[in-house]
Amino acid sequence: MDALILFSHGSLLCGAGEALEAHAGRLRKRGDYPIVEIGYMNYSVPAFPEAVQHCKEAGATRIVILPFFLVPGYFVSKSLPEHVDAVRPHYPEIEFVIADAIGFDERLADALIESAKNPLGPDAWRDDLTAAARGCRANPECPLYATPSCPRVPELNTPARIAVE
Repeated sequence: MDALILFSHGSLLCGAGEALEAHAGRLRKRGDYPIVEIGYMNYSVPAFPEAVQHCKEAGATRIVILPFFLVPGYFVSKSLPEHVDAVRPHYPEIEFVIADAIGFDERLADALIESAKNPLGPDAWRDDLTAAARGCRANPECPLYATPSCPRVPELNTPARIAVE
């Protein structure tokens, strides 16, 4: 059975993976792959080895790893193969396949044109940070931690602060 892992770098910013989660959800609904997981290289969860384990537990015999990167730079050409090589000995029954980075797919132009047709004004420029804050894990390494944008640090969620917002 085939599985698909969306492989991404990860981020210290809590909730930074919300867009990737949304893409994974869309791919699950499409049903092209019976198993769709996300695996991060750094900082975010699940880490790539966990994603591989989830695929194995779901019955995967072949895992296609799709690098969620625009170009096949260092993370795709060097880091990703190293991550695959590290897990491969633990799963000799699974075939691992690395797909191309998504950057040169002509269909990306359609998404870019759609974004350009609907530009966001300055009042929406911080919407991504607001969305990321919804995925807050109160991680001290997060760039939003202990800032007014962090929803999970109790000392910041005072009645005075809430009234201002």
